[in-house]
Amino acid sequence: MNALLATLPVLATLGLLAAKVRALYAALAALGTAAVLTATTFRTPLADLGEAQLHMLPTLVELAAILFGGILLSELMSRTGAQARLGARLSGACSSHSRAVMLIVFGVTPFAESLTGFGIGVVVAIPLLRQLGLAPARAAVVGLLGLVTVPWGSLAPGSLVSAELGQVDFQELGVVSALLSAPVFLICGAAALAVAHGPRRALGAAGELLLATGTLWLTVWAVNTYIGVPLAGVLGGLATIAVLLLVSRLQEQGSKEAEPVGRALAPYAFLVLGLLAGRAALSAAGIEEGWWTVLAGPAGWLLLTAALTPRLLAADGPVLPTAARTATTRWWQVTLTTALFLILGTLLTVTGMSREIAEACAALGPAYLLLAPWIGAIGGFLAGSNTGANAMFAASQSGAAHALGYPALQLVGVQNVSAALASGGSVARVLLAAELATNSPGPQATSPAPEQQPSPTGSTGPTGQGGTATAVRTEAPATAVRTEVTAPVNTGHVLRTVLATHTVAFLVLGVIALLWR
Repeated sequence: MNALLATLPVLATLGLLAAKVRALYAALAALGTAAVLTATTFRTPLADLGEAQLHMLPTLVELAAILFGGILLSELMSRTGAQARLGARLSGACSSHSRAVMLIVFGVTPFAESLTGFGIGVVVAIPLLRQLGLAPARAAVVGLLGLVTVPWGSLAPGSLVSAELGQVDFQELGVVSALLSAPVFLICGAAALAVAHGPRRALGAAGELLLATGTLWLTVWAVNTYIGVPLAGVLGGLATIAVLLLVSRLQEQGSKEAEPVGRALAPYAFLVLGLLAGRAALSAAGIEEGWWTVLAGPAGWLLLTAALTPRLLAADGPVLPTAARTATTRWWQVTLTTALFLILGTLLTVTGMSREIAEACAALGPAYLLLAPWIGAIGGFLAGSNTGANAMFAASQSGAAHALGYPALQLVGVQNVSAALASGGSVARVLLAAELATNSPGPQATSPAPEQQPSPTGSTGPTGQGGTATAVRTEAPATAVRTEVTAPVNTGHVLRTVLATHTVAFLVLGVIALLWR
C-alpha cells in the first residue's frame, strides 16, 4: 500500500503534463501531493527535511545561475551576430544538411554537455540548429535528443555517485554504460533526423547516422575502457566533430573558402578554458561540494562568460543591459519550475518514497528487469539530474540485483544510462530548450539556404518553419543580424516527442537487461 501511495506524486506529474497542464502547475500539484503524504504516511522529522533541503540549496542556486547564464549567453550571441556566423560556417562546412544536423547532435552537444553538464549542451546546440533552418519546435526537440552522453556530463559525477551507492567499480560502470548507450545513440539519432527532415529523408541519411553514432560510441567505449570515465563524452564529441568535418572536406575539395569565425567562438573558448581551470583549482584544493563548487563550476564561469561576451566579440554598443533584461524575463518561470521539481525529487528521497517504489518493483522477480530502466527514468525526469536520480535509486537497483541473483554492475549501468537519458527530457530541460528555440533567430537571408524540410502540416519551405511557429522577419540595420518574432514553442509537444523517443530506448534497455544475464 505504501508503494502505491509513493507513486502518487509521480502519477500526478505525468497525468497533468499529459493533460497539457502547464509544467509549473504540474510541479505544484505533485509537490503538494508529496507534502500531504509526508505529513500522513511517510512521516519524516522536520530536522531531516530541513537538512535535506538545505543540502540541496547550493545545487538549486547553481542550476538557477546556469539557466540565467545560458539564456543570457544565447541572447548575446544572437544580438551580436556571432551565432549567425557560426551557423553559416557550419552549414557551409558540411556537404549535406543531415550531416550538419548530426554534427551538432552527436558532436557539439555531447562535447559541451560532457564538459559542463546541466543542459549547457542545448544552450550551444539549439541556436546552431535554428541557424541551419530548423523551425523552433523542431530545433528544441533535436537539441534535446542530443543529450545522449549525460552519464559523462560535467565529467561524470553522476556515474561516480551511481558507482559508489551501487557498490560497483567506477571504470567498469563506465564501460557497461558505454555498451548500453549504443542503442540509445541509434534511437535518438534516428528520431533527431526524422524530426529534422521527415522519416523518408531520414532513411536516406542512414549513412550519416551510422557514421556519427558509430564514431561517438566507439570513442566513448574506448576511452572508458583504456583511459578512464570522466573524459569519455568530451573526447567522443570531439572525435565525432573531427570525423564528420574530415569527410565533408574530402567531399568538397575545391569549394569556396569559408568566412573566419574565430572571434565568434571566443565566448565558448573562454568558457571551456575557465571550466578546466576551475576544475583544476577545485581538485587541487580537495573541494568536491559546497559553494566554492558553484563559483568555480559551470554556474560561475557561465555568468562570467556572459558578462564578458560583448567585449570578447567586440560588440557595437552596450548590448549587455538590454540582453540581461530580456534574459531575466525569460528566466524566472523556467527557474521556478525547475526549483519545484528539484524540491520534489529531494522530498521523495528523504522520505523514503523513492525507496518504496524501487522495492515494490523488485518484488516482481525477473520481470523487474524490464522495469529497471523506468525506475531510473522516474528519477531522471523528476530530478532533472543524473546525479540526483542516481542518489535516489542506484542503491535500490543494486539491492534488487543482489536479491534477484543478477549482476549488480549491469543493473546499476541500466540505472545510470536510463536516468541520464530521462534527465535530458526533464521538464526543466524542455522549458530551457523551448525558451532558447523560441528566441534564437533563424538563418539570415544572405546565408546559404538549407534543404527544404517538411512542415508538420506537410508543406515545405526554405527554412522548414511551420506548425507551431510562424516567423515575422523585419529588416535590421546593416551592422546587426536579422531578427525574428516567433510564436512560443509548444512545450507540451516538445515534451511528448522527446518522451516518446525515450520510451523506445527504455523498452530496448529493459529487453537488454532481461537477456543480459
